[in-house]
Amino acid sequence: MSADYLQTWLQSVGMGTCDVLEEYIMRFVRSRNNKSFMKCVSGDQDPIMKKLARSRDQIGWRRFMEGMISKEFCEIQETHRRLGGSYLSGAKWAQSLSI
Repeated sequence: MSADYLQTWLQSVGMGTCDVLEEYIMRFVRSRNNKSFMKCVSGDQDPIMKKLARSRDQIGWRRFMEGMISKEFCEIQETHRRLGGSYLSGAKWAQSLSI
């Protein structure tokens, strides 16, 4: 999947992905494994984002690109849904995500 296609999907799925999550995913994917996810979220002081980055970096680039994501992605997207940003649950969003 191309990065542009992924970004279009992230923006359109279920009324959209959490904006911050979309931004960090796209930074990471466009880095083509030249940056850790932790570097992609640098400057963000939100503890859940730091936890997400640590977890995501443990998974590794290849496994992430094969579709393995950390549970924090689901948690962040679920919070976004609860705040009215999407109609897909965090779990359904994660099931639909294909990189």
